[in-house]
Amino acid sequence: MAGIQNQQSTMQEEVEKGVRFLCRMVRNRNEKVDKQRVERFGERLVAILCERYTGHWYPEKPLKGQAYRCIRINRNQPVDDSLLKACKDCGLEYSELKLPWEFTMWIDPGEVCCRLSENSHYFTVKDEEESSNASGKTTPDLETSDYHSESPTSEYSSEDEGKAKLAAKSMAVSKYQPWKTNSSNKQQQPAQYFYVPAPLWVPCHQGMVSYLPTYQPLTFYYANGASKKPAARQPNPNLVKRLTKRAPKP
Repeated sequence: MAGIQNQQSTMQEEVEKGVRFLCRMVRNRNEKVDKQRVERFGERLVAILCERYTGHWYPEKPLKGQAYRCIRINRNQPVDDSLLKACKDCGLEYSELKLPWEFTMWIDPGEVCCRLSENSHYFTVKDEEESSNASGKTTPDLETSDYHSESPTSEYSSEDEGKAKLAAKSMAVSKYQPWKTNSSNKQQQPAQYFYVPAPLWVPCHQGMVSYLPTYQPLTFYYANGASKKPAARQPNPNLVKRLTKRAPKP
């Protein structure tokens, strides 16, 4: 009996932690909403979630029933019944919450985690006292988000789907880890050269200046016609006679 009461007390603490974070996000995103109704919304949501999680809370196996305890907001899925019921009981419209279009919260034994979008990293929710004592750990800034929820959340009913958050955690961690490559297969990347054309002014011998455009590479050609052999020169007959003429004998 004492164990069951302790289990219920622990479950209520984790639920209250998650609901406080949710209410704080509502107040930050909609300053015009009545704070008293937001507090009433939080109280009703705590009671609804505690009743919903009864029989689905396993301190010895926190991952068991995790998908059932997940509160997920997604534009392609219906609004979570717990949120709708809490809004109805406190006189709030769901649109007044202005929750993000994509938001996921896992309330598990010993830990409350959230994710602000389907492809973002999850983070652990802590109270203000825990956050002040923790060093070097901060939560994402919720006030700068521009997303409002028009359509929303879904509830998983199967307890065997508890691997959903575990898969999300592993995916988030893998994004921070560098890809491992085999050093034997690693090839050295060749040097890359880039040609950046620029206008060039070339002076000529005649005093003229020619301009080469910048949209094409510079290529210089040496023009040389087909070489022709010089024609054979005919010998001068007079010169030949003079050279071949024999000198008279003395």
